[in-house]
Amino acid sequence: MVRRRGTYRIKIRDKQLICLFCQHDEFLHREVYMDLNPLEEPVTEQLTLQTFSCTSCGDIRMFQEKNRFDHTLQQHVTIIEYTEVTKE
Repeated sequence: MVRRRGTYRIKIRDKQLICLFCQHDEFLHREVYMDLNPLEEPVTEQLTLQTFSCTSCGDIRMFQEKNRFDHTLQQHVTIIEYTEVTKE
């Protein structure tokens, strides 16, 4: 498991992530790795989930990291954007 240090505002497919319970928009981040083992067959791949925990109420949301093709840049870019929140 990997954890980014800090608090983030998250956009997924250009839409702001908002907590469903408290409507807060700041999250802590963790990256969770899960081995896929269908029906006791050998592990063929690993699933990576981006986990966001609301800093206000603690609700957890999980998303699979995927890429989309950006026609302006002519390359694949991630669907998840992180903006670090700085406290003054």
